[in-house]
Amino acid sequence: MTEKFNPDIGQKPELLWVPVDKIIVDNNYQREIKPRRVTQILREFDWSKFQPVNLAEQADGNYAVFDGQHRVAAARAHPHVNEVPAAVVRLSDKREEAGAFLGVNMNRTAVMPVERYYAGLEAGEAGMMQICAVLEEAGCEIVPYPGAPLKANRTNAVSSVQRAIKYYGEGATTAACRTISQAWPSDANALKGIFISALSMIFHKNKEAISAERMKTVLSDLDRRSLSTAAETIKKLSGGSAPTALARAICETYNRGLSKNQISIAGPQ
Repeated sequence: MTEKFNPDIGQKPELLWVPVDKIIVDNNYQREIKPRRVTQILREFDWSKFQPVNLAEQADGNYAVFDGQHRVAAARAHPHVNEVPAAVVRLSDKREEAGAFLGVNMNRTAVMPVERYYAGLEAGEAGMMQICAVLEEAGCEIVPYPGAPLKANRTNAVSSVQRAIKYYGEGATTAACRTISQAWPSDANALKGIFISALSMIFHKNKEAISAERMKTVLSDLDRRSLSTAAETIKKLSGGSAPTALARAICETYNRGLSKNQISIAGPQ
């Protein structure tokens, strides 16, 4: 039986020694550099342990690094090093460079969802562009880098937003993110993945019955932490996932005082 393989393997990279002052980092898709990692490489610098970096040749004669920026930074800082071994490819544009970054790094646990999000945007990846469009419509955004300060309209829950779009649709996810950020405008931790999932579920299940304005008012009158506590109680009593328990707790609060147009995770009552 013939094994499956990719027939379009591209051009062979050229193996070169490249001056470190000719190497640039594109922050549109590259990961935030970790000074401790650079310090470690510098302290233990040894050519026998130094793996070639991956570079993309630029029209201006420089080279963009898409794998190995910490090695490059360490080489720059070393007084006896002025060039590094590299596998150099010729790519047509920044989108291809970002795609190469994703291809090299996707199977490495060091690539965090936020890093993958921005690399995906630069590469024109449909899923990441969809997340961006949904959040923009909601007046929200992904944090600019892993560990960046959170705000009421910022989230680092890339995976949760992506799942919400997949299972509940763009409209429900947009409504959920907008409602959360408007209900708790001073709560930097409001756009947590569990709240995005729970609200998206509710908006999806109750398209006709739900009032976004009422939901915003109901949530703004609640303390987010106390709502989480109520959800924990429901989860212990009824089981199910944490987002489902939270959705039930939100529905119960929303329905108080309503004789019609009540909502639930099963749909309108």
